Amino acid sequence: MTNSILIQFVRRAFLISAITLLAACSQKAETLKLSVTQFGSATEQAFDHYDAAYSTQFAPFPKSDTAKRTAFVSNITDFTGTITPANIDTLLDPDAVKIDPSVARQWQDTLKGLRSQYQQFVAIFDNIEAGSAFGASAVTESGPILEKLRAQLSTISDEFARTPPQFLTRRSTLIAELNLIRSKDHNNPEAESLLIEAWWQQWNSLIAAESAMQTDTLRAFVTASALGNRLQGQIDNYAKLDVGSLITAVEDGIKLSSQIGKLSPAELVTQGTGLLETATN
Repeated sequence: MTNSILIQFVRRAFLISAITLLAACSQKAETLKLSVTQFGSATEQAFDHYDAAYSTQFAPFPKSDTAKRTAFVSNITDFTGTITPANIDTLLDPDAVKIDPSVARQWQDTLKGLRSQYQQFVAIFDNIEAGSAFGASAVTESGPILEKLRAQLSTISDEFARTPPQFLTRRSTLIAELNLIRSKDHNNPEAESLLIEAWWQQWNSLIAAESAMQTDTLRAFVTASALGNRLQGQIDNYAKLDVGSLITAVEDGIKLSSQIGKLSPAELVTQGTGLLETATN
């Protein structure tokens, strides 16, 4: 009888200890997921900016619906040929640069492939059973995957910082307008000067918008890389960290994002071009 009571006591103590341990493991896993989510959201935002930067290279100046309608009516009135599926887009917007569909599709496939890698990494933690005995090993096994993703982010950031995309179509449009102004005979020098000044203002506005696009995109990649670096440390030292340390890491990630948000364009370029050196450290 005494042995039976003792056995029940031992079993109950073991069960309580196991439940406590699983609860602690669950809490650690859920807290680590917060940092993983930070990193996943940052990479999604970076690739959103990357896609927009690539696409805007070939985008014309935006027009109002009224301007588009007026231009289309004028184009149709002057057009003497037969309207076909091949030329209707040009008649609708002759200023738009038509990108080869295969090139556009290849870019979208490339971008989709990039996004998928980071989404799959985040999904590793979504699929980990918080209280599973295999959870810790799954976290450890994710470390080498993150190293490769960090190296990839650093490569993209470095290339973007060194050779940022430009608004190529819009630049070409303004340059053509300047050449047109210069080619005309102006009887009134003052009027010509006003046209050139107006052009100068347009050009500076374009460069400012272009610079903002480059800065915002690079900032997004630097932020994603920085959060990836911090997450790497959490994963590599997961067994040694407690819940409090992981919560602090999440808070530090928020502060880090805020700090990067205050960096100047020049500081971002320095950060972006220096990421390759620290990606695997």
